[in-house]
Amino acid sequence: MPLPKFADIVVIGGGTAGAAIAGLLAEHSEQSVLLLEAGPDYGPFAAGRWPAELTDAGAIPTTHDWGYHSGEHYAPRVIGYERARVIGGCSSHNGCAAIWGSRVDYDGWAALGNPGWSTDELRPLFRAAADRLRVRIPEPGEITPFQRATLRAAAEAGIPRVADLNNLDENLGMAPSPANIVNGVRWNTAFAYLDPVRDRSNLTIVGNSPCDRLEIISGRVNAIIVAGREGPVRVEAGRVIVAAGTYGSPAILLRSGIGDASELHSVSIASTLDLPGVGRNLHDHPRVSLSY
Repeated sequence: MPLPKFADIVVIGGGTAGAAIAGLLAEHSEQSVLLLEAGPDYGPFAAGRWPAELTDAGAIPTTHDWGYHSGEHYAPRVIGYERARVIGGCSSHNGCAAIWGSRVDYDGWAALGNPGWSTDELRPLFRAAADRLRVRIPEPGEITPFQRATLRAAAEAGIPRVADLNNLDENLGMAPSPANIVNGVRWNTAFAYLDPVRDRSNLTIVGNSPCDRLEIISGRVNAIIVAGREGPVRVEAGRVIVAAGTYGSPAILLRSGIGDASELHSVSIASTLDLPGVGRNLHDHPRVSLSY
């Protein structure tokens, strides 16, 4: 689909968050919404064009990975930073663990001066997302013998068996994970939020269109520059939402001149906003791999 010259709202990144944002905006507003995704858009689930490895919830695919890795940072080890370049983003290739977290974190964020982030304010949003993504806890007969053995071993090691990992007030326990899996299908945010509104005239979804940078004039983003196959394409926008992920969003901001001014100058990027924190202080979750 060709890029329009203007949209009221441009959402950069059609991943886990971007697909949800664009879908909800199109559903609840009459404004024109343009959703840009760097990877392919395979259309609605019902059309049957999705590659099987992306919909199979029993496997972790790598066919649409960005290829990010740690380089020499942890030499001689090289750690892969898996991120999906496809509509639905990481929700199209992850392990379908729909875990809400802990009250301690959310209430802590609110206490630091972040209104709207407390547990009680977020809980209705968590429930709405779980409903959209069709999240449920697997029945006892659905879990594997290995998983049953793990649950027994955890209890013997002093980790209590709990009923629901999404109990925001229960910070220690083990249980089958709530999962966004429907009849073996990884139910990603593209299926949950975009498919219901794909026919709306105010929503345009364009795949294979990575954003290069934001055009900023007088301190305001008024357009985006897309890295098109035949050269850069400029799209004017009333509002721009950068939802390109933990790795992609800082890169777009830096290319747009938003970041540490001295570092940007060293790579010949003109500074539009001196914001030294952009692209720094990344924390990923720990991972332990056990192979048999």
